[in-house]
Amino acid sequence: MEAFVLPKAELGNFVAELKRDNEVLGPVAKGEEYIFAPIDDVEALCLDYDTTILPPAKKFIHMPGEVLFEFEDAVEGKTPEKVGKRVLFGVHACDLNGLLSLDKVFLETYPDPYYKERRENTAIIALNCVSPCSDGFCASFNTGPSADIGFDLCLTDLGDRYIVEVGSDKGREMVKGLSAASNEDYIARNRSLRAAQQQITRRIDADNLGVLLHQNYDHPVWQEAKEECLACGSCTSVCPTCYCFGVKDYVDLTLEKGERQRFWDSCMFYEFSRVAMDHIFMPDREARIKHRMYHKLTYYQQQFEAPGCVGCGRCVTTCIKRIDPVDIVARIQADPNPDKEVKLYTPPEKKVKPELNPWEPQKAVIKSIKEQTPDVRTYTISFVDPEVQEAYTYDPGVFNLISVFGIGESAISISSCADLKGVFQHTIRAVGNVTNALAELKEGDIIGIRGPFGFGWPVEEMKGKDVLLVAGGIGLAPLRPVIKYIQARRDQYGKFEILYGCRTPEGMLFTDEYDEWRKIPDTRLHLTVDMVPPGIEWSHNIGVVTTLFNKISVDKANTIVVTCGPDIMMKFVVLDLLKRGWSPEQIYVSLERRMSCGIKKCGNCQMGPVFVCQDGPVFRYADIMDLPGGVF
Repeated sequence: MEAFVLPKAELGNFVAELKRDNEVLGPVAKGEEYIFAPIDDVEALCLDYDTTILPPAKKFIHMPGEVLFEFEDAVEGKTPEKVGKRVLFGVHACDLNGLLSLDKVFLETYPDPYYKERRENTAIIALNCVSPCSDGFCASFNTGPSADIGFDLCLTDLGDRYIVEVGSDKGREMVKGLSAASNEDYIARNRSLRAAQQQITRRIDADNLGVLLHQNYDHPVWQEAKEECLACGSCTSVCPTCYCFGVKDYVDLTLEKGERQRFWDSCMFYEFSRVAMDHIFMPDREARIKHRMYHKLTYYQQQFEAPGCVGCGRCVTTCIKRIDPVDIVARIQADPNPDKEVKLYTPPEKKVKPELNPWEPQKAVIKSIKEQTPDVRTYTISFVDPEVQEAYTYDPGVFNLISVFGIGESAISISSCADLKGVFQHTIRAVGNVTNALAELKEGDIIGIRGPFGFGWPVEEMKGKDVLLVAGGIGLAPLRPVIKYIQARRDQYGKFEILYGCRTPEGMLFTDEYDEWRKIPDTRLHLTVDMVPPGIEWSHNIGVVTTLFNKISVDKANTIVVTCGPDIMMKFVVLDLLKRGWSPEQIYVSLERRMSCGIKKCGNCQMGPVFVCQDGPVFRYADIMDLPGGVF
């Protein structure tokens, strides 16, 4: 690698030259600790620092909070101002590798335009560690103490000078005027970095770490860690690779203007996985601490092929209880649970580079509203821009994010089939802030739509096979597109059986369509309710939806099962089918989790190594049945 020499006596001039066209940020003292801040005086630059409170690359590129767009009168979107050029001077190897991991999150699969712009306008001058920090274990993952890739320039302290390695054309422009490094400079560099490597005694044995952790999800060490953990979220705030965030709308005092903001969130918080009706998917601290540790040590690698932990040690330093991943892994390795076969999850391939900002909703108008039940309505919607509507297409089972500006955004499955031209439909129960706000809207009102997102029902795989559709309650809405799709292509499918259950007859959806469905050739519709209130007529089955399984007539060996409903319903549907000899490969489920982005960025929807928003929401059960922590 091309390298030059920067005498320490010339450091001030070098920084001054950088400041001619860039804002320069570097490590400065803050009490007894260090932070990255603008360098006004080169004397304040502390290049012998051990670590900073926050990882600099994450702090300035994936910012703690920012505006995604502005809106006025609940309609217009506006992108915030662009950022100028800047240099992060003195970034340690662990933090640089953390940034490279963040790049995998934010620059692949719907590239984030805000992150991308800051990333492209930020030059990285790395600084190799010659005196590693006390809590670090970067050598475990080859993420330190020295940097190999990802920098524009990389400095190594050689006493009275720095050897400056060039990593990009941008960096080459910065070193004009410096003398080339000599062979003695390279020898001194290598000797210094070998010594630094030997000083690192804290290590994690990373060989087959993902398999080991999956085998030991129920290891007693997790219960002990739970008792210690305060769930304060400090560990995630200081982590260079933690990227999770929340999204919220804010309005001004006029109630006419506002902005949508995102802000750092933490999987250690109780409400991180909260959805409507106050359901929490990770209520227990043990589940949350395992989720964080597994995400750092294996899930990140499975999803992004990048390290989720770079061994910086900040999580240990900031933790009041000093919960230490090095200690946890060592204890598991010292007393592992019996070996069991493990297959690590591989996400489906989906890389999208949209022309439009994926954060800005498209304006859409509510064409009509049809009441299904007192709290469920079907909205027929069309984009305001006819070109957007003309180009809009989707697969059965995918979802949109619906915005009520000033209230927020909610992920809702599309309940129509793409065969319906000029409009699309959502069938929505009013249970949360956004859905209750939608219930107050009327025909002609404007909303925002982002999407469609995710993988839907396997309608192509179903062709030539029998189809068993099992729905519960509002879960019929995401499955209605399958019914419409098969109806329009009836000769391409075998027998079709629809099993639908609700708590009471009054909760049934799309009741005016049942006669039409029954007329579909070789199709049977079975209905059931848990109970029938007094005074209500009901001539169909009474019992949970699995009590209808004895009426199934499809060919078990040649059938695809699609099911959607409450988690508890799907759990017993799957268990019952498996007991009856059905294969996990035949069964598809649609899962719900909190989705703040829909584009595999916010982390809220993660279920083990799975991102429900992009890997799903529809999954083949065989692909997820062995996930750590289970599915339902």
